[in-house]
Amino acid sequence: MTDSKTKIAARIREAREWKGLTQVHMAQQLKVARQTYLDLETGKTEPRVRLLSEISEITERPLTWFVYGDEGIEILESEYKEEIDRLLQYFSRLPHSARNVILQQSINLAGFMAEYTKALTQRDKR
Repeated sequence: MTDSKTKIAARIREAREWKGLTQVHMAQQLKVARQTYLDLETGKTEPRVRLLSEISEITERPLTWFVYGDEGIEILESEYKEEIDRLLQYFSRLPHSARNVILQQSINLAGFMAEYTKALTQRDKR
């Protein structure tokens, strides 16, 4: 049976390859040595939550996917399905121009949240 550390390592490699990135690029983005990153992909070391969160952001894979695989995505989808369905119903009733405004604001909010999270992470490193 494959342990969770090995599964997480395999998913880190899979996410990087899916995004078309090299190990060197990932190491540079994460500000770690290439060997340190290689150790994450081989399961020699287990990533801290902060680092796994950064890998998630770089590879555009949900954080839960690294831990639970596709089952994690299904867990999230089922947990919020009712709310998502209701939001989609409301959204579909809006005029096209209003949808564009909301989408743009959502993108701005997502960027703000990412920067805020990054600032908190950097503060915690100190």
